Amino acid sequence: MIRTAIHLLVPWAILLQLFGTVHATVSSDYRYTYLNVLRKTHLDHVDSHDKNDVEETFLNQRLDHFDRTNRATFEQRYFSTDRYVLENPSKNVNFLCVGGEGPGFDKSVLIDSVHCTGDMLELAQIMSKKHGVSVQVYALEHRYYGKSYPSFSDSPVTIQNLKYLSSRQALEDLAHFVHHINDKQGRETRWVTFGGSYPGVLAAYARFKYPHMIFAGVSSSAPVKIVVDFPDYYHVVGKDLRYSKVGGSPSCYDIVKKGHEQATQLVDHEKFATDFMVCDASKLKERRNQEILLGDGLINIPSQSNDPGCTDDLCNIRRLCDFMEEIHSATNLTELDVLATVASKQRRSDECLEVDWNKTLVELSKPVVTGEGWRSWLWQTCTEFGFYQTCEDEQCPYASSYHRVDIDLEICKVAFNVTDVYENIEASINYYGGLDVNGGSRVLFINGDVDPWSALGLLNSTDHELPAIVVPGASHHAWTHSKQATDSTEIQHARAMIYATVTGWLTDERSTEGKRVVGTVGSLRMNNVVSST
Repeated sequence: MIRTAIHLLVPWAILLQLFGTVHATVSSDYRYTYLNVLRKTHLDHVDSHDKNDVEETFLNQRLDHFDRTNRATFEQRYFSTDRYVLENPSKNVNFLCVGGEGPGFDKSVLIDSVHCTGDMLELAQIMSKKHGVSVQVYALEHRYYGKSYPSFSDSPVTIQNLKYLSSRQALEDLAHFVHHINDKQGRETRWVTFGGSYPGVLAAYARFKYPHMIFAGVSSSAPVKIVVDFPDYYHVVGKDLRYSKVGGSPSCYDIVKKGHEQATQLVDHEKFATDFMVCDASKLKERRNQEILLGDGLINIPSQSNDPGCTDDLCNIRRLCDFMEEIHSATNLTELDVLATVASKQRRSDECLEVDWNKTLVELSKPVVTGEGWRSWLWQTCTEFGFYQTCEDEQCPYASSYHRVDIDLEICKVAFNVTDVYENIEASINYYGGLDVNGGSRVLFINGDVDPWSALGLLNSTDHELPAIVVPGASHHAWTHSKQATDSTEIQHARAMIYATVTGWLTDERSTEGKRVVGTVGSLRMNNVVSST
């Protein structure tokens, strides 16, 4: 079985997540997974429901909200459930799980998924049962993902047709959706947005841009600092390999770093190609092919998806480090040999890896819709966000200088004829403000310190209206997953802070409830968790 080099591009081109820290040496179970899909969650604390109580609906949206002369529309998908709706409530609230990049939603998004279960659905249940609040819950799919693609005479992901895909259009979609539901319900209701990763960015921006419509937002693992070149992603991965709380150690880091240093000297050798199951060893004579193989890691290091409770081999940092350290100390294997052993365990035995930069560019240029929506997100990185995870200096645990930003800029040029990436990202910074969120209110920012995306998150806040929490030992919005018996104390406390903060904003109990939870947060680093007013 041949695996093409297009998979090598996933770590750079596709965020947050787009589909997790995924690359060519990872098994097919890891590929194209959104953020923490590795965690096989099941519903155990949110009351179990089947999909019959979740309704799938389509809403007619303007294709271009900023051109009133363009009357074209498309059908945007959303999901809803009234399982937390009460007949005689103390008040009514609407919760919205904001969609983003990656595979489209299905009905499980309002039952049990990685998106909004541990925060939004749990809180809806609490507010309904304990506070007598009627909560209507929704999930809105992002345009150009899932089943929310506009229809054209040709593919929706041609360069010409992708011009209608942007976060600004998506926010207008969200505003129109809220207006539509308010009209349908016949009342103005307080809305709270929830989202993790890029949807977390949108959840915050929706509150900032439409404060008259969105009452509050919960923004999890959101990269609100917009950058083209993002070397800090791999800097955090390197830190995680040394982070004892999640099983890292200096020796684990050294194996990875030294192994990649050895790889730079041997990458064009036949034995290297054999050890790492490269289909055509001759391709590794070319520098660009060496770069796309070594610049993002020869093995999968699950920093972004780290789950301390997983049980599969090499499924988290602790299990990966323990395995590498054990075989390194017990054998005469070099560090590179250890990486080859790991790579073989993370991949199927019957597949080889096709490393061909030119062929990859051809594949990326095809206007093909995929279930993962990778071309849509790639477009957004070139035109709005960047977020290119580069390996340029010695802080990168992989092959330093083997992934420079020129690789990503070349993709934008070839795939979309976009040559003004820096100007595009500067425009986004000017429009959204990046980490400068002065003047905003009632948005809670949460980040995990194991998550490489936390380097772009709002980690500290002196504004009591914009509380910020950092969760030690936590990966990419791990608290939005359904509750598990293996959840760390810090994850449990993070959820408690979300519940207390949002409940405080929505009810008159914020002062006492906030103080009660603040007293139990342990090692959470937080700032002004409960707002007044």
